[in-house]
Amino acid sequence: MRANLLLLLLCMAEFMIVLDFSITNVALPTIQRELSFSDGSLQWVVSAYALGFGGFLLLGGRISDLFGRRRLFIIGLVAFSVVSLLAGFAQDATQLIILRGLQGLAASLVAPAALSLLTTSFPEGKERNRALGAYGAVLSFGFVAGVILGGVLTDALSWEWVFFVNVPIGLATALFAPVLVPRPTAAAGPRPRLDVPGAITITGAAVSIVYGFSIANTEGWLSVSTLGSFALGLVLLALFVLAERRSAEPLVPLEIFKVRSIVGANVVNVLLIGAFVGITYVLTLYLQRIKDYSPLETGLSFAVLGLTAMVAGFTGAKLAGKLGLTRAMLLGVLLQAVGAFVVATLPAENSLAYILIGTALIGFGNVAAVVMISITATAGVADHQQGLAGGLLNTSQQLGAAIGAAAFAAIAASRTASLLPEDTTGSVSDPAALLSGFRYSLVCTAIAAVIAAVIGAVMLRTRADRTS
Repeated sequence: MRANLLLLLLCMAEFMIVLDFSITNVALPTIQRELSFSDGSLQWVVSAYALGFGGFLLLGGRISDLFGRRRLFIIGLVAFSVVSLLAGFAQDATQLIILRGLQGLAASLVAPAALSLLTTSFPEGKERNRALGAYGAVLSFGFVAGVILGGVLTDALSWEWVFFVNVPIGLATALFAPVLVPRPTAAAGPRPRLDVPGAITITGAAVSIVYGFSIANTEGWLSVSTLGSFALGLVLLALFVLAERRSAEPLVPLEIFKVRSIVGANVVNVLLIGAFVGITYVLTLYLQRIKDYSPLETGLSFAVLGLTAMVAGFTGAKLAGKLGLTRAMLLGVLLQAVGAFVVATLPAENSLAYILIGTALIGFGNVAAVVMISITATAGVADHQQGLAGGLLNTSQQLGAAIGAAAFAAIAASRTASLLPEDTTGSVSDPAALLSGFRYSLVCTAIAAVIAAVIGAVMLRTRADRTS
């Protein structure tokens, strides 16, 4: 019973973080009007959160290993709740952007701590697989719930409530955490020191790379600012590797990247999550710009995705037992690809059946694959490095989300622009060109999922897979 309550607590924390990633999107037009955001600055309501979250995940995961996951988990929850409350009271664009960055920073403490608490509280095997299945279901369900709830709160109350809703969830979770999360046993010997050079370089690299993807659509993929951000990220990444080789107590022991399953799982995760975020982004634009759906109607259109995601999460452990981790992961990735191909055939009229069938496949396939990736990326990792493994997994998810949002939006816009006269300026209103751009981008998300399946088949094959 206590184990189930602990799992519920950890899932609630993850639900809040994922919810906040998507709930804000639906309220963006209202936020833009009421806080006087410019078209160019509005994206930073999303990008600031992604920078704070994705940029500090590895550091947050390692700090939780060194200084206590339970402590960091509670601190992160309280900080996230307080900053969410302040965000709801933001008076201008600058205040909201800063507070969104701080929200992401708080989330970077909660997410890896929660995942490592889960993997260290449930023994490897059936129990952990079942727990990770529920955890994986929360990822997609929280994302979809955010889209729906964002529409409800914005239409019925006001945009501020997309931030206020986090406060009771976060504080209630923090209140019960000291009761349900067991106290850590005292480690023998002196406490390890934090690798400061490694922390600075890897955090700077992650922030620079995520920033590059965040500005690519508005500044241009070949602009000085975009390429400069990517170049700085790569330089800092190289300096990080040098720092880790020389450190007696590295932030990220480089030996972890010699584990083929961990590297493969995270590479597949980037592509899988990137394709998933691209699909939801393009479908949201299709429903609002082609079908003229309201925010609430748009959110409800994703309900079937949330339902099939929950089914996949709660049946993922059984699926892994019958097919094996690699085959179950490949099945999930390919189902997402098939679903993307289905929605890529979107007609201008009578498209609801395509959306329901396609998103049902996408929801089930995505979560089934995410569960198997989570199991693979944390299996065989020592307890004192589970925070690091969780940080790597969450970082690959955030990097995938940043790449997916930027890349597939750019693909759709580029395809649409190629079908318009060269002198076209301003907002695009040609439905045929828009629809073609959306379809083209959705086909590309399916191709990305197929590539993920190929990489997974090569890098994640187990001995059992090869001999059966």
